[in-house]
Order: sequence, then structure tokens, then C-alpha cells
Amino acid sequence: MEVITKRVDELIEYEGNARRNDAGVAKVAESIKEFGFLQPISIDANNVIISGHTRLKAAKQLGLEEVPCVVLDLSEEDAKLARIIDNKSHEYSTWDVGKLHQELAGIDLGFKTTFFTPSRDRKFFTENKFLIFGNNELPITEDEYARLKAVYDAYIDRNKTYMGFVMFLTGGAEG
Repeated sequence: MEVITKRVDELIEYEGNARRNDAGVAKVAESIKEFGFLQPISIDANNVIISGHTRLKAAKQLGLEEVPCVVLDLSEEDAKLARIIDNKSHEYSTWDVGKLHQELAGIDLGFKTTFFTPSRDRKFFTENKFLIFGNNELPITEDEYARLKAVYDAYIDRNKTYMGFVMFLTGGAEG
């Protein structure tokens, strides 16, 4: 797959894009500013975006004139499916908070904290375990955390998604 450079004004946002991505633009712009494009924008032969709408908006926000792209040769139907799959696939992924904490341990984030909200995600940096329930942080012991994580991991393994986990915990659905 060849990565080519295209002018930002050449790219066309897909009219039927069902993903609302405006809330993520600033965070993606910060990532592009810090690390460059980690993934090129996928387009069709007519420069219509298949995946990368948020990256394009971020590039525009940063004032970039050119962006890396890959041209995909897909049928119209496959391009539609690729857009949906690209946007929905994250819903089936979860975080192993323990591994995330290990990865972040010792990293001086400095100004790179735009991806972490002060009230919640930065808690990964601490040793304290808690659950967020509404606006409340409920402290839990290591044993409680381990037990809940085991139930959660088993649910994910069985269902391949986190969706429905709370209903499962409260007895409202089988998992």
C-alpha cells in the first residue's frame, strides 16, 4: 500500500458519514502535532474519505496544507462497510487498566496530558483503585478490584464486548 501526499483542500468528506467526530478533533490534532500522522487518511479514487474524517479536521485545525493518504480500490458498498467498521471497531475494545498503568508509569507526560482527563484518567497514575459511579469515586480494595476485573475479563472473553456488562452485574441480562 503506497502512502501518497494530498492537499487538504483536495479531500472530500463523505456526506453519509454517520460518525460524530467533532469532540475528538482537538485531541487528534494534539497527537498529530506531537507525533505526526500515525495513520494515513484512506480515500477512494475520487478523493472521498473512507477513514480519517477526524484526522482531516485535525489537520485543518492545525493549518496543514498536505496530509498522507492511501487510495483504496473498493466498491461503493465495501467503502461504506469499511467506514462503518473503522468507526465501530473501537466499541469492542477495552482497556486492561493494570497494563495501562504499567505503560504510563514513569513517563513524564508534561504537556501531553490532553488525552487524559484530570478527574478520571490521571487516577491511572496513582496506586489507588476506585470505581466511578456518576460523579462519585468509590474506593475499592485490591481484592475487590481483582475480583471485579476477573468478572469483567470473563464477560469480555465470553461476549467479545463490554456492552451489557452493567446489566449483567445487576442481574438484568445474561452474559
